[in-house]
Amino acid sequence: MNEKIFCFVIGIALVIGGTAACKKGAEKPPAGTTPIDQLIQAGKAPVGIGSLIKGISPVAPTFSVLVVNVSDAPVKLINGTVVFFDENGKPLPEAVQEAGYTDLSPIPPGDKIELFIIASDDRAVTGKWIIKDVIYEKPNPVDKLYGNLPFKWTNPNYEAELAAEKNK
Repeated sequence: MNEKIFCFVIGIALVIGGTAACKKGAEKPPAGTTPIDQLIQAGKAPVGIGSLIKGISPVAPTFSVLVVNVSDAPVKLINGTVVFFDENGKPLPEAVQEAGYTDLSPIPPGDKIELFIIASDDRAVTGKWIIKDVIYEKPNPVDKLYGNLPFKWTNPNYEAELAAEKNK
């Protein structure tokens, strides 16, 4: 009788252990995100950048922009260049400026943040932020206990996109 109970307990333990093992590593990325490795292979940015929207400021033209982390990896830093345009849609060469985002806590996968960018030219009515590079985090391949490691995505089309906006 004890042998049957022992075999039953071992059988249950194997089923529970097997179920836990099946779930291990089968984590799905958050809804609305794409695995970071797929984005990198396709040459796509881990973030989506919305349109620059001009706000009301008595000091200088201030624009808000919505940034969405479209990857399954936390994003720590975004660097790029903003090209501002006048009321006729013409670029303002003297208002082309570097802009970036960095924070102590990364943008989680699937999350959105609103950033504010101040234009250096009062004639700026709209603008376009071209992303140059993004720093994101991935789990340490040795062991998750060691934390995440930073990785860099560089826009392969940055120079062409920047030139296209400057020459509109």
